Amino acid sequence: MAPKPHYLPAALIGGFGASEAGRPAGLRHAKVCVRRRKEPEKVFGPLKAENIAYQYGLYDVDAPSSELPADFAETIWQAYEGALPAAIRALEQGTVTRDDWKTILSHVQAQSIRHPDYDRVAVTYIQEDGVPTPGRDHVQRQRQTTFRETRRWMAQARFALIRRGTAAPRFVLNDKGYIPMHDTLLDLKGVLFPLSGEIAVLMVVGAARPADDYEAGPLAERILNVKGMEIVNQVAWTVSEITCVMGHPDDAGYLLQLPETGPTVRLPRLGPYCGNREPSFFHWTLAGIGVPEPREGEDFRWGAQTP
Repeated sequence: MAPKPHYLPAALIGGFGASEAGRPAGLRHAKVCVRRRKEPEKVFGPLKAENIAYQYGLYDVDAPSSELPADFAETIWQAYEGALPAAIRALEQGTVTRDDWKTILSHVQAQSIRHPDYDRVAVTYIQEDGVPTPGRDHVQRQRQTTFRETRRWMAQARFALIRRGTAAPRFVLNDKGYIPMHDTLLDLKGVLFPLSGEIAVLMVVGAARPADDYEAGPLAERILNVKGMEIVNQVAWTVSEITCVMGHPDDAGYLLQLPETGPTVRLPRLGPYCGNREPSFFHWTLAGIGVPEPREGEDFRWGAQTP
C-alpha cells in the first residue's frame, strides 16, 4: 500500500489549488484551502494536497487470497491515477483522446468505492443480504463487486463536459469527489464529478441510447453560468457524510460563505448554463428525441445516495 492511502487522488486535489514558487513541481504539492464539517466556522490552509483525504487501514485485508489480494485497492488506483492529471488537462484544453477519456471513466468508476463512508453503506447492504456482523473482508469484497457493477451501469449513462463560465466561481471539491443529483423535471438521476477548478464531468444514469459509445468521449459540453455554479458548489458542501470541501487558496472566503441548503433548490429562471434556455442540468441528454417545454423556477433535487 502507498505510505498515505488516499481515498481521493492527491493529484486530483492539487488541480483545485495553487503551486508555490520554489516548491517541488507536481499537483501533489499544490496547496488548497479546506473547510471541514467538524469546524465549519473556519477555513484551514493552504495545505498540501498530499496531506488531505487519506486514512490508514481503510483498504486493509485480514485474510488475503487470490480473489481478494492484500493490494487489491492500490492495484485499481494505480491503473489510472498516473494518467489522470494529463487526461484532465486534455479535457480542459479540448484535446482529449479516447485514451484520455477512458482514464476519466476509470476515475469515475473507482471513486464510487474509495471514500470511508462506503464502509457504512456496504455493511448495511451486507447485513440485509443475511450476514449479521460483516467483517472487514466482507466489506472489501463488496468494494470489488461495486467496482465491477459501477462500470456496467456507466455503460447505460450519458456524459457531458461541464465548464465554468468566465464570470462564475471556480469549482470546489468535497472529499467524496462527487455530487449526487436528481432532476425532478425529467425524473433522471446523475452524478457530477469535479475534476479541477475549471471543469467537471456530469454523468446521467440510464439516459443512454442504443447507438451510444460512452467510451468515445462526452456527448455534450456545457458552460455553467454564475447561478448554476453557485448551486453546484453549495450542494458540494452538503453531500451526505463528507468531511470537508477544498478549493483554491484565493477562494478561502468563498468556501466559508457556502450556505447550508436543503435537498431541493430552485433553478435559475433562464437555466444553469450560458448561451441556452435549457431549464435544467440534464436537458442535453435529450438531444434528438425532443425536449419538454421549459418551466420557470423548476425544482431540482439533490440526492444523498452514493453512485
